[in-house]
Amino acid sequence: MAHDPSAVPTPAPASPAAAESRASRGQLSSLWRAMRHLEGRRLWIGLGLLVLGTLSEGAAIMTFLPVLQLVGAGGTTIDLSGLDFPGAGLLPAVIPLGLLLLAIVGLTGLQALFNRSKAVYLSDLIYDFTNHYRTALFRDVAQARWAHVARIPRSRIEHALTGEIERLYLAAFLVLSILQNLVGLSLYFVLSLAISVPMTLLSYGFGIVALALMRPFRRLARHYGDRLQDRRERQLAAVSEFVGSLKMARSMNLESRYLGLFSAILGQTKADAREFTRQSTIGSGLFQFAVVSGAALFIWVALRWVHLDVGRIVILLLLFMRTAPRFMGMQGAVQQLLVDLPAWGAITRLRDDLQAQHDPAMEGSDPAPAPRREIRLDRVTWRFPGESREAVSDCSLTLRAGELTVLVGPSGAGKTSMADIVMGLLEPQKGAVLVDGTALRPGQLRRWRDRTGYVAQEPFMINGTIRENMAIAAGGPVDDERIFRALDLASAGFVRNLPAGLETMMGDRGALLSGGERQRIAVARALLREPDVLVLDEATSALDWENEEALIRAIDGLRGRMTILAITHRPALSRAADAVFVMEAGRVVASERPREQGMQAEGYLGRMTS
Repeated sequence: MAHDPSAVPTPAPASPAAAESRASRGQLSSLWRAMRHLEGRRLWIGLGLLVLGTLSEGAAIMTFLPVLQLVGAGGTTIDLSGLDFPGAGLLPAVIPLGLLLLAIVGLTGLQALFNRSKAVYLSDLIYDFTNHYRTALFRDVAQARWAHVARIPRSRIEHALTGEIERLYLAAFLVLSILQNLVGLSLYFVLSLAISVPMTLLSYGFGIVALALMRPFRRLARHYGDRLQDRRERQLAAVSEFVGSLKMARSMNLESRYLGLFSAILGQTKADAREFTRQSTIGSGLFQFAVVSGAALFIWVALRWVHLDVGRIVILLLLFMRTAPRFMGMQGAVQQLLVDLPAWGAITRLRDDLQAQHDPAMEGSDPAPAPRREIRLDRVTWRFPGESREAVSDCSLTLRAGELTVLVGPSGAGKTSMADIVMGLLEPQKGAVLVDGTALRPGQLRRWRDRTGYVAQEPFMINGTIRENMAIAAGGPVDDERIFRALDLASAGFVRNLPAGLETMMGDRGALLSGGERQRIAVARALLREPDVLVLDEATSALDWENEEALIRAIDGLRGRMTILAITHRPALSRAADAVFVMEAGRVVASERPREQGMQAEGYLGRMTS
């Protein structure tokens, strides 16, 4: 008989609340496993310290019960004559009450010192845990394929490395705080049972019911944590976009637009926080009311029904005063954990995404050859993930060693992708990069990048001195002679005449220097690497004609020292080139050699200069 699919009962879909609860439990379980795996024995030592700390608190409280029961006549001494246990005969018959109370105070002081050491140990443990994940995320970003990293919003990466990691620290701290509360409640439960079973069951049952009634407020915290995640990402994206385009925004009077956008996001964040605070404080108030009601009921039952003596009631009340805040702390810690737990989810999702795009070339250490005759891109093809159109399609071109080769063409033609392939940032999906006839292998790409220098249209500059910006290329301190040699090659000798010389501050993104000075320092920094291949991506496009001519003269002086590939829309650099390749829609459609053939009026270069 044929199987009838309709006969199989279809399980009812889970409610959104149940799905969210499972997601939170999954994230919490994942966080706990990560802490246990990474910290190992240290975590168990930390938990042991939490247990000892709670035990010391209970011991300090429980000493008051025998003290109260053994107080002699007049209330100034402790009568030990009636004690019967091994070694009791070695104790004096009477001990001054003040001396014993002083000893209890001393023990409490030792307990405070222990708690201080415990807090420092746990703080180090949590910092090590979060710093491990900060470093791991940083490494994942650095080692992922360039094509993938370039498509992730920079603000998302910055937010994960800063704000989300800080929330992860809080989440890890709260996990330990919850464990501490659980340990404390367990120990106090045992102590309470030793005094009165019914009163213990009454007080703990009341606390458990109160926690159960707070579930809607914990669900509210989970929703708020998800919204907070989104709001903070949008907030940082707005800041990053504004700061990155500050000059453009000022020049086009767009400040009010960015301010309005930023204010709107802050307003939404404030509204979310206000609603969460309003609702959560209602929950806290109800919980406190329940605790006070429980205390009143506790005293009533203890006196009227259980008929405990005053000494036991005092001790039980002391224990109740310890357990009630722990129930309240448990509710608060779980609620705050649900707010911060989405940060762990965001970090792990980003790490999984980056690790899935890990660049195998990062592990490569095979030597890469220096180009002696040529670098040839042989029918290379590249398409960005998720894109239907190929950025580079079946392209072939040759860069002769020691020559200046220029790529020209409209925006989106694939010029930058070609340059990235030459530098080894992108590995062709089809075709190959040949150095003197031998194809570069994936294991050689990292060492190949050691042979390249790169200058962008807007070069990266730190807010430091010229010396510090130059030292970036060397990966550490570098002597002045090497720096000035590179500056001279880049026609940046003006640095010698600056009052502070190499100690001249460049400002944020090099803003204290002119565009031409900044660009020539960027070229000098690339030359400090002593590259075999220099790639210039629109390096002259933002310069005036005088600075452009100075930079072209510097580039011309490098001819024969290294192989140079330049992307440009400016005719001046094209006229100085040994070879010009024209790209359109991801393909090389024409090539010229201006220095050998002259300017072809009918060619692309001719149209650029006409």
